[in-house]
Formats: sequence, structure tokens, C-alpha cells
Amino acid sequence: MTIQKGRGRTKADVVYEALQSAILSGNIAAGEHLRQEEVAARWGVSQTPVREAFRRLESEGLIEHAPNRGVIVRGLPWTPPPAPMEAIARRWEELVRDPDAVPGSDFP
Repeated sequence: MTIQKGRGRTKADVVYEALQSAILSGNIAAGEHLRQEEVAARWGVSQTPVREAFRRLESEGLIEHAPNRGVIVRGLPWTPPPAPMEAIARRWEELVRDPDAVPGSDFP
């Protein structure tokens, strides 16, 4: 598939956006290896825009370059929020340790 550039968008931008979208949507799974040559062939570009796209994705934490292993997809760099009861228990502990931390409280 050869890419079509839009106004002001480089080939690196197009490859970056396509890979980012595929990783975030789960179409490219965490742990999957990305080969520069294969990505370049898929989008009909040279390897230079692919390297630039890889650098941008690595700076976002979506992929990592592992020595002797190549580029590996890390997936989403976030953890799910804590369960509501865990958050309430943690806040309760904070308030027990420091009752003055209650906002708007004038209770002695």
C-alpha cells in the first residue's frame, strides 16, 4: 500500500500516525516485533521515514529499541485506575494521619 501525503505532512508523519493508530487500537499487539524493512515495504516508503516514525513512537513509550532484538511494541504506557474502594481507603488513611487536610473544615 503506497501512502498519499496530505498538505504539510511528510512520509514519516503518515507512517508514524498509521503505526501509532495500530498500536493504540490493538491491531499491533504488545510484544510484537516491528521490522523496519517490512514497515517500509508495507507503506511504500524508504526506511528513512520509518526510522523517524520509530524515534517518535519510542519517545512516546509505545515501542522500544532492544539491542540485538530490534523494535518491540510496548503497548499502552498506562495502568488502569485503582478500584474505588482502594481510593477511598487511601484517602481515609491520609485524613486519619492529617485531619487538617480536610478542605473547608473548621472543625477543631
